[in-house]
Amino acid sequence: MLELSRLTVSLTKHGAHKIAALLKKHDKDSILDRLEGSEPGINIEFAQARKNLSVNASGNVPEVWNKARDAGGESIDALVLIGILFSHHRLLTALRDSRTAPFRGTIQRGATLDGKAFTNTAHIIEELSYSVRHTPHEVSYNFSRLFEIPDLNKLALELIGLKFRSAGWDGRTDLIDELVDRKLNEVFAISEEQFRNWLATGDIDAIGDTLEDETFFLDTSHDVGPATALVFSPGHTPRMTGTVAISPYQSGGKAALLHNALQTTLYEALAKEHGTDCVRTELPTGHGTSIDVVVKTSSYCWFYEIKVAKSLKASIRQAIPQLLEYAYWRTDNKIVDRLYVATTFSLTTDAEAFLALLRDRFNLPIYYHQIEQ
Repeated sequence: MLELSRLTVSLTKHGAHKIAALLKKHDKDSILDRLEGSEPGINIEFAQARKNLSVNASGNVPEVWNKARDAGGESIDALVLIGILFSHHRLLTALRDSRTAPFRGTIQRGATLDGKAFTNTAHIIEELSYSVRHTPHEVSYNFSRLFEIPDLNKLALELIGLKFRSAGWDGRTDLIDELVDRKLNEVFAISEEQFRNWLATGDIDAIGDTLEDETFFLDTSHDVGPATALVFSPGHTPRMTGTVAISPYQSGGKAALLHNALQTTLYEALAKEHGTDCVRTELPTGHGTSIDVVVKTSSYCWFYEIKVAKSLKASIRQAIPQLLEYAYWRTDNKIVDRLYVATTFSLTTDAEAFLALLRDRFNLPIYYHQIEQ
């Protein structure tokens, strides 16, 4: 069971933030050999560095740090900050208790942290460029820039997952759910919805799904399935990506059209595997709806429903009724061999067991496909 109290590291050793300087110059596999004396001005305590980097029992530095290196210096600084904060439960508490406004807060000496623990924490926040005011008695911070760094959400989830495993998380539950359930959005002074949005999509203001899905679930005008058989023709027309303005009644003010980008990514991967003559996007069902992606050969037909919801569970919950209707609310209801829920999330143990149960107990051919970005 996950226990945040198991996240501990020395808070009195100075210089933890300097690991960022090493990562900007060296591959992650040489970092632990350069902590003391090999670089001017860098002297980092070995045990502290191992904890902050989430080095495993075999002494291997996780690959996520090289991914951060590939992304650039700003990503390194941000991930080092997140790595340090999530290495000790007292730092998480200090930030949660110090919120003053969205993205902002002020840690007072003696409130949650005192002595060297406060001094070092304040210095880390300042040196990694997230401090807006630093005195001997307090440090004020602004984390808004964290949420503007491309793909930092993916790196953060990967690193936090490693830290949570060291604190008892077994990977059977959704990591985003774990973070939100423990109100760790408060560490960054943002709402639960913003935190979910950012972790799942990289966009703190993203809407959880596309407008087509709202239409699907609210439309009750058709009670009879298609009278004609599914007509397959291959092809894909890329649709708009990025962000567009939407109606005022939609919360957030914009919708991230991740769905369209993911559709193109999935199409390209399946076309490479099966051939362009066997793959189609937006195939009409004959009932006023369309299937995100279809793979059709002489021996099988597979339907894919893409979801950009805020969690894996939400994606599965939304996709299954659509897949079942597309496949079985029709006269030619024996055409499909497999139905795929397609998202960018990693499949959890519990989700995998759930889909296996649907296949084994109810003979529903429902599977999962992770879209690699």
